[in-house]
Order: sequence, then C-alpha cells, then structure tokens
Amino acid sequence: MLAKIAYNFVLVPFLYFGLKVSSLFNRKVRRSVEARKNIIDKLNRDKINLNPYSVTILFHCSSMGEYKQIVPIAEKLAADHNEDYNLVLSLYSPSAYDNIDREKSCFKLITYTPFDLYFETRKFINTINPDIVLISKHDVWPNFIWELKKREVPVFLINGLFADDTKMDKWYAKSFYRSVFSGISGIFTVNEKHRQRFMKIYPFADKIEASGDTRYDSVIRESDDSGSFHPFDQLKDLGRVFVAGSSWPNGEKFIIRAWKKIKLNFSDSFLVIVPHEIGADHIYKIESQCQEMGFRTLVFTEMNGGQSLDQYDILIVDRIGLLAKIYKFGSIAYVGGGFSKNGLHSVIEPAVYGLPVLFGPNLDKSPEAQEMNLLNCGIMFNNDEELFNIINSLWSDNDLYRKVSEISYEYIREKSGASDKIIKVIKDRTSKPKLDKRNSVTEEEFERIMNKENSGRT
Repeated sequence: MLAKIAYNFVLVPFLYFGLKVSSLFNRKVRRSVEARKNIIDKLNRDKINLNPYSVTILFHCSSMGEYKQIVPIAEKLAADHNEDYNLVLSLYSPSAYDNIDREKSCFKLITYTPFDLYFETRKFINTINPDIVLISKHDVWPNFIWELKKREVPVFLINGLFADDTKMDKWYAKSFYRSVFSGISGIFTVNEKHRQRFMKIYPFADKIEASGDTRYDSVIRESDDSGSFHPFDQLKDLGRVFVAGSSWPNGEKFIIRAWKKIKLNFSDSFLVIVPHEIGADHIYKIESQCQEMGFRTLVFTEMNGGQSLDQYDILIVDRIGLLAKIYKFGSIAYVGGGFSKNGLHSVIEPAVYGLPVLFGPNLDKSPEAQEMNLLNCGIMFNNDEELFNIINSLWSDNDLYRKVSEISYEYIREKSGASDKIIKVIKDRTSKPKLDKRNSVTEEEFERIMNKENSGRT
C-alpha cells in the first residue's frame, strides 16, 4: 500500500508534469502525448473486432524492437488457434505504432498503451478485458501490474533482461520493485545470468525460467522471407559487400578511413552505410566525408530507378526499415553503437545470414555480442587500422571466412526455440476450462487447482 501511495501521489504526478513540460519543447514527446488522446474511446470502437467468446491475449511492447520479438509467438498462436484467441497489441512508441504493417499483422486490435495513470490504466484494462498478458523485455508499469493482479489476470514477462545499470536492486528501490514484480505470474529470461539477477527482486525460483530470447526466432523468420528486393538485389553481383548497419558518426569515421585501403586491396568491394539517424544533415556529412576520400557515392532516396550500383563505391541508405533485409546481400557486417554508452544495436540480424559481425568495444548491454566475440564470429575493433586488418584477413583467406561464417550461422540456430517454450505456457494457462466464466468450478476450487499446477511447474 505504501508503494502504491508513493507511486500514485508523488512519482506519477511529478513525471506526468515533466512529460507535459517536455512536450512543449520536444517533438517526439509531444507526439507521444498527442497520440494518447481519446485512446479509450477509440478502443471502445475497435473492440468490435474481438470475439467475446474467445480468449483475449494482450501483448505489450515498448517499441519496434520489442514488437519484432513477440511476432513469432503471436503468428504461431494465430495460425494454430485462429478462432480461439483474440490477439491484442499495445505499444508505447508512436514510431512503432505507425510502422506496423496492418495488412500482414495477426493482431485483431492494435492500440497505444496509456500513461500509467491510475484511472486511465483501469479504463484501459476494463475495455480490453484480457485473460492473459505478455510484456516484452522490460516495459513493466506499476499500476498496470497491480490492477491486473487485483483481477487475477496472469501476467508474464518474456525476454526478461536485468541490465547491469538498472537501479531495481539498489537498497532504496528494491522494496518498491518487489511490490511491483510480485504481481507477475512468471518471468522468461534470455539466459541463466539474468534469471539469477531477477531473483534479487523476484525471489520465486519456480516461476523464473531461462527460456532464451525470441529475437533469434524472429530473425530466422525474417531471413526466410525470400524474393526480390530492388534495388539491393544488385548487390549479389558486386562481389565483396560490407554493410555498415545502424551506424553512428563515431564509427562511420573509422569505416570511411579504412575503406580507402580496402578498395586498394579489393577492387570489387562495395560499401553500404545504413545510419541510425537519417536526418538530412547527417546524410550530408557522411556523403561529404566519402567524397573527400574520392569515393563515388549514391544516396538511396536520390535514386531514380535507372542507376547501376557497380558504377559507385558507396551506397548511403537514408530510409528506415530496410536494414534487416539488406544484410542478406552482405558478406561482412558492421553494427553501430559500440563506440558510445548507449550500446550496440542488433548483432543477430546480420549473423542470421552467416555474416561475420564487427563492432566497437562497448559490449556491456549486448550479451549476444559478448558471446559472439568469444566464439570469434563477432569481432571487436577500436580504430580504422584494426578494422582494415580484420576485413583484409577475412577477405584474403577463404577458409577463415568460411569458418567464421559457419560459426555465426549456427550460433543463431542453436539459440532459437524460446517461442515454443512460451507458447506452451500460454496454452496451459488459456485452456477453455480455466478461463470460461460459465464453468461451474468455484473460485476456491479454481485457486486450489492453479496453485497445484504452479507448484509443479518450473
């Protein structure tokens, strides 16, 4: 009760006021605030798509990355039990909300998550009335969890990560987070290391499982999407293609410097730069640096459809949503973020195609990069000289390249399968006798049955 009072009467008003003030000066924050206006009214209109006799499963994600992680689970449930489940998706990020392909989506309803204000959260849950909730990765909101617990709705955290820099296990925050996480029915962590960390605030060993990360299932699913991808399918005929994905300026400078020597050693090499930030100023700076080194550059949005990529040295892609598919045409990949405190972007997106993956030295927030580095299919560098030596070694020795490529490819396949483990739990917790309100089992009998099942499940 003390945690709820402190959260709702001190922390939430302070944060909400700060959000409102920030929205006056920050376009992204303002967009987030405006997007949540009248979402309950919209939900009341859209919930006509939900079958009142089906089990409603609510998936909650913060952003596009977390959304991709839950897609393998949702698609399999939709394919196997289309009429049994109402699949509902809630998102925090406006960019994720806007970029989901509704035509291909298996979700019957897609909505924003309201800010975690007590009455807004209650109305949100009342409107959707979920039978089970799955939260992807880390976006746990206290009022949301407390309200679901009060209604005895099972809540599972999937792809659970307990970051090194989190404050949840500090002496001044541990009690609060324990009160929040006590409302979660179970946690699926990405590995045993994170399972042990969660025990600090969620001391229920039988309810935490190191199931693995569904991102591996997600990238395998995306890599199986074959077909032409114009104009990037031209890259197949160019020879050695280096894809620099999600790059930032502090890594781009090393790549562009190293590329001068790479082109001298490998005349058929081609560089694709896909920066994380695609603002006009950033694209212009990249283009200027490349041209200063004498490279022939082409910007993706300036293509008119008639250009042949073999007439250029570097392609700069200034559009989001294409990177995962571009990796398919590469032979070596660089993933950005390793030269900043923010940490690496996804290293498994290129690895799924068997690419050797290069990155900067900051691996703290990327356990998969740490594992790949130990396996030598993920290679760290600190400057342009080291980058050149790595690329030169891989492209000069076919046997070495083939070995590294095979390790990278198998690493992803060995890590897959987390989705099936989570789906099994969903099916166990959403069978008709357990959730059908017309069932004659009393609440006391229902609780006894569920407690018995939970005690036997690890």
